[in-house]
Formats: sequence, structure tokens, C-alpha cells
Amino acid sequence: MKLKANAKINLTLDVVGKRDDGYHLIDSVFQSISLCDTICIEKSDKLVVRCTNNTIDSDSNIAYKAAQSFFEYTQISGGAFISIEKNIPLVSGMGGGSADAAAVIIALDKLYDTNLDIKSLCEIGLAVGADVPFCLIGGTMRVGGIGEKMEKLPDMPDCSILVIKHGQKLSTADMYKKIDDSPIQIHTTPFMVDSIVSGDLSSVCKNVSNAFASVCDNTQFVNDIKTTNPLGVSLTGSGPTVFAIYKDDKAATSALKLLADKGYNPIVTKPVNQGIIFE
Repeated sequence: MKLKANAKINLTLDVVGKRDDGYHLIDSVFQSISLCDTICIEKSDKLVVRCTNNTIDSDSNIAYKAAQSFFEYTQISGGAFISIEKNIPLVSGMGGGSADAAAVIIALDKLYDTNLDIKSLCEIGLAVGADVPFCLIGGTMRVGGIGEKMEKLPDMPDCSILVIKHGQKLSTADMYKKIDDSPIQIHTTPFMVDSIVSGDLSSVCKNVSNAFASVCDNTQFVNDIKTTNPLGVSLTGSGPTVFAIYKDDKAATSALKLLADKGYNPIVTKPVNQGIIFE
């Protein structure tokens, strides 16, 4: 069985509170994009994960943990051979690991004929990562809580998106601590939801935002991107990846060339309406 596990970006990311257990609460609009990892999976008598990026230890890989979570939840004594072709940059804020985990959960549900409903699949996913429930469904969605509250939105208007990972990722915990110590953030997610519902790309681009941007030291990087005249620019996740939105592929490809000449490694992608796609 072969699947595409799509990456995501955060069109908005507001930090709106903190639970007693230390987990932060978010209000965010997530968007699936066509940049994807490819997952091949088949039944086996034991659980094995192989990845084209050999820096990822198989037993600590979130895809491995997702399979374990599935078998524990379903009480099935089974296994799987899982092969992952990585295209989504590691530790980029684009949910690559979560997407892989989601693909594994959906594939195992098919392979073992468990026919779990989406609520059960999301419970399995949330046990291994906060972004996994979104990746199971994908598209355009308002996400709240720690990732478990999801509201489906209309599809994002057609456009092209450059994603550019640049610099080292700080730990998410450190980034949240900086947020805790920073002034009160302006919350833009409600405005983004209105923009998505109206189908107005210019309004969507006007309202892209990320609470972590205020504590992320990437001013020169963002300014270089802005020289390509994107419709909107923002951080995704807690960084370090920044995305830029353009009207079409022609504009995005032109921007890609300019940014590549500056030493960056942009990737052209597009919004998609699914998290996982069977091939």
C-alpha cells in the first residue's frame, strides 16, 4: 500500500492559553500543502520502519510510535513493514513526522480491516503527536486546544506557495517560553476564518500571522523573501520555515529563482484539500 503524507503550514497560529499540565492552547488555521513524504506499508510479523533519511532512528520515529499506538488501541497482535521516502524537511514546522504517523494509522486501519471511525483514528494519533489528528483529515481547518479541536473550513483559494527552511530550529519548549515572557499577542485567527469563508485570497494573505514570529530572529531572511513581492509571508509552526504566497506558479517560480540566487532552498507547493492520499 502506498500513500502520500502531505505537509502542513499554519496560515495563523495564536497562542491563547496554557493548561495546568503545561501544554499551551492554540487557535490556528492549518493548511495542507502538496509537498509530501511517500509511505509504503505492508503487513509483517513484526514492526519495522525504514526511512531514506538514516538520521531518524526507527524505534524513535513517530511513524513507529503511531503503529504501536494503533496496535495497542485495537488490541491486534500484528506488525508492519513501513518504508518512508522523506521529502518534507526535518524539524521544519511543517508537520512531516505527524503526516507520516497519520499515513501509518490510516494504512493500518485499511490493512487490518478495523474500519475505525475518524474519532478513534484521531485518538490514536493524538497519543503520539498533537498535529496528527489534523494530518489524518487535512485540507483547511481551524484547530484549537492542543490540536484535538478541529473545525473544517472551505478550501483555501487557489495559489502557489513557496516554503523555505532556513536556519536552525530552536526547541518548541524554548519558543513557547519566549511567548510566555512576551507581551500579549494579537489574535488573527477569527479574521483568517472569515477570509477563508469568503474565498478572498488577498484577505487571506493579509491575515497570515504567527505568534512565534515575534520571538524568532529571522528579519533578514523574511526581508529577502519580501523582495520577491509575495502576497503574504509568515512563519509556520515554531519555525524555522517561512512560507510565501503567490498568485500562481509563474510568480512563485520567478521568486524561487531569485531566492535560490541568494543561497536559499525554496520549494514550490500548492494548497491541497486532503492530508493523506492513497496512490
